[in-house]
Amino acid sequence: MSAVASDTPRTVHGDEAQAGRRKAVPVSYWLHSLVGLKLSLFLGFVCLTGTIATVAHEIEWLYKPAVRASAMQREADWGAMWDAAKAAHPYATLTAIGSYERNDAPYFAKSVSATDGTGQEFTIYVDPGTSRVTGHEYGRSFQDAMRALHYYLFAPGPIPMYIVTSLGFLLVLSLVTGLISYKKFWRGFWRMPRWHRDLRTVMGDLHRLIGLWSVWFVAVIGVTSIWYFVEHAGLDLNAPPPFVKPIQPATDITGDQISRWTRIARREMPGLAITAVHLPYGPGDPAIVQGQWQAWLVRERTNAVFIDPATDEMVGKRIAHEMGVGERIVHTADPLHFGTFGGLATKLIWVVFGVALVAMAGSGAVIYAKRLRIAAGSGVAMGMLDYLGDWKWPSILAITAVPGIAFWFW
Repeated sequence: MSAVASDTPRTVHGDEAQAGRRKAVPVSYWLHSLVGLKLSLFLGFVCLTGTIATVAHEIEWLYKPAVRASAMQREADWGAMWDAAKAAHPYATLTAIGSYERNDAPYFAKSVSATDGTGQEFTIYVDPGTSRVTGHEYGRSFQDAMRALHYYLFAPGPIPMYIVTSLGFLLVLSLVTGLISYKKFWRGFWRMPRWHRDLRTVMGDLHRLIGLWSVWFVAVIGVTSIWYFVEHAGLDLNAPPPFVKPIQPATDITGDQISRWTRIARREMPGLAITAVHLPYGPGDPAIVQGQWQAWLVRERTNAVFIDPATDEMVGKRIAHEMGVGERIVHTADPLHFGTFGGLATKLIWVVFGVALVAMAGSGAVIYAKRLRIAAGSGVAMGMLDYLGDWKWPSILAITAVPGIAFWFW
């Protein structure tokens, strides 16, 4: 009896210790679950809006005839387009003319920024192939709306921008912890989901498979989002533009003057693909002619020629391939984040992997919901999700988006 009694405690303690070892959760897995699965719905929503924003211009092209351009037989005449916009809206004040799309796609019209007699801003569209006005638009375009929703959720103040860009830290942390948690992850690239198993298993397999193939994309989006966070916090690596003699900016700029400025820019940067011409923003500011020139993976406004509007003389240049590392990063983040550097082809690649990120976030939400069901049973929240059935995740996304959209329209 005494021998049996003395052995019993040791057996129980041994079983408890073994069970404790079985229940131990690696720190990397715990962190991945914390920053990834628990925020998957919000992360999926931001990824979805960013994916749509990437091809928002192309979506507008499908339903908005005014933004379509005819085939160009010659180089765009920026002065003629400016005069056409002035003739169509003689009482408007024009402030800039530029490409409608970030990478200056030839099938898009040029857009002229203008202000009417009441002070309302609007956009005039001009076909660069014919230098004819194709229409105008007040208010936000679809592309502007999607960018605003993606950047700051249509909410006022700086906080929403910090919230959205801070997801970059979580993406990078999820990427690192996910790879650490997935032992010998390199073997999983061709491991197909086990479709015959339960939903949680299938979602887990899909989550890992999509995650592996999206590693490079998650890294790019995560790092550029972190950069946006730092930049929004006040880090400015841009070289300041040159100043000119302070005069009140003219509001009666003609197409001839626009043409002179573009000729000066092409003389200083032979072969410059002009993407925009900006009038001075205020007294002491130069006019700016910007475009793409001898550099890859920079945004369309990186290369620029600064011109004194009073004398039509160049007062400075900004050249992408002569920039330091810090300033070059400023102008590289946008093309990398939205995939605009290679035109429609790279944008479609970004869309495919953007959809993959949304799917990964959705599968993470299902995994987390299943884990809650097992751990906590049928609580009030899980009962509500059961009531919504197959519509539970679209419903949650709609509830997340509706307040922001309502605020925008208001």
